[in-house]
Amino acid sequence: ATVSVLYWEGGRRPRLRGANKMLLLGKTNVFRQAGDLLHLMSVLIVLYKMLRLKSCVGLSLKSQFIYAVVFTARYVPTIMHSQSLYLMAMKLFFLSTSWLIVYLMRFKIPYKASYDPKLDSFKMRYLFITAAVLAVFLHYDNPHFIVEMLWTFSEYLEALAILPQLLLLNTIIEQGRRWELLTAHYVACLGLYRMCYILNWVYRYLYENRWNWVDTTSGTIQTLLYADFFYTYFNGLAKLRMRLP
Repeated sequence: ATVSVLYWEGGRRPRLRGANKMLLLGKTNVFRQAGDLLHLMSVLIVLYKMLRLKSCVGLSLKSQFIYAVVFTARYVPTIMHSQSLYLMAMKLFFLSTSWLIVYLMRFKIPYKASYDPKLDSFKMRYLFITAAVLAVFLHYDNPHFIVEMLWTFSEYLEALAILPQLLLLNTIIEQGRRWELLTAHYVACLGLYRMCYILNWVYRYLYENRWNWVDTTSGTIQTLLYADFFYTYFNGLAKLRMRLP
């Protein structure tokens, strides 16, 4: 059996079912496409910063690792199921690049040398425990329990994944230093990506009668976490106080 993870109606995710046709793009809308492009851009910014500038200053390895776990839990169980080519490509891209970034920051010189673990002090275990507990008690009923639990766990974990990065940036400000512009742009793209996905969910509810409270709740919480960052980010851009890397 295969699973379609693209669509659901009446507030419930679909049951596993066969599918004979793989579409190029699948059913989407402008808000989802904009969100995907912003998400893609955020990863490309990190890769450019690391591969071209040979630096990961200002980046949280813990956030990068959490995102890699998120994509693994969400995509690996369904990677071979029938789906659009677009969705398949995005899954493979985020899976491969997330673990590549983690590997470079953790093990490879010169990237490892530019990473400061003292700044990256958030305790990851609290985020994993919180996401796991929420997934156990707040999830959709589905006969394919493991797939459903992994998907739900990844949704809650993604909502919290940015916290180590935000704490690191806050620590930099407290030390009287300035953010590097590329790092700030990376986090801004992630925040805007989630905002676009909220608009996507609203659109689907209004025009397609489709709703998923796990997506919406976790995505809204994640977006709200960016509030203080965006205040500093746009204020810094206006005053040109961020330095180029």
